[in-house]
Amino acid sequence: MKFFIALLLLLIPLPTEALRVLDCPREVKQGEIGIVEVEAEGVPEGRFEGAELPFYRWKGGWRGLLAVDFRAKAGPRKLTLRDAREKVILSVIVKEGEFGLQRLSLPREMVELKGEVLQRVRREKALIRRALSTWTLEPAWRRPFLLPIHGRVSGPFGLVRIINGRFRGRHTGVDIAAPEGTPVAATNDGRVVLASRLFLEGNTVIIDHGLGLFSLYLHLKEIFVRKGQKIRRGQSLGLVGASGRAKGPHLHWGIVLRGKKVDPFSLLDVLGEKGWRRGLSKRP
Repeated sequence: MKFFIALLLLLIPLPTEALRVLDCPREVKQGEIGIVEVEAEGVPEGRFEGAELPFYRWKGGWRGLLAVDFRAKAGPRKLTLRDAREKVILSVIVKEGEFGLQRLSLPREMVELKGEVLQRVRREKALIRRALSTWTLEPAWRRPFLLPIHGRVSGPFGLVRIINGRFRGRHTGVDIAAPEGTPVAATNDGRVVLASRLFLEGNTVIIDHGLGLFSLYLHLKEIFVRKGQKIRRGQSLGLVGASGRAKGPHLHWGIVLRGKKVDPFSLLDVLGEKGWRRGLSKRP
């Protein structure tokens, strides 16, 4: 009888641990990336600012990357997490970022676009949007993200740009000045979704790293890769140049996470060499 009771106890499924939040930022600045880590029964689901927050396997648990666009309004945002058994709602505060002002003088024909040139620029902007609109469902990366080149930051992220005396928008990446011909490395593994010469952006490469994370490389002198090509972390994509609307040789490096434009250095903070193996210390 004892044997049958013991056998019966083994066959009864034990309750699994409920959804457990291991790491979640209390606040994220405009233009920054945050990490959410959970333990869950099955694949967890998440939503942040009304949009899907996908998760991937990480150290026996699950990890998701949330992004705050640099134009987002400051204030609290709802983060909803759920698994097969439970739902958790958290609040993440969006804080104002610190963005500077930049004044530039450029040739008039590169600023005041008309006629065929304007139509071309509109077609190319649509081309970029399409390249950023679909992505693979698994992360392509397995190692920390890299800085594509080393040089002087000549244009920080988020700058308000005054070109030829008029407001012309915000700077959506980081400009890194370097000698013309300097090799530009892929920040991590992925697949090329755009490799083309554009009017404003010049020779441009865009890489899909999975889960809606893209890296952009603009104003290249030459492009060494082609659309659809798989890329390895550190692989040379091209050379620093001044193609497109540029005053001198530099790399414009951009990061887009599921449509949100974020500071590339924020990506390095959380998934670069320093942040790659960080402890689970920011519990909500």
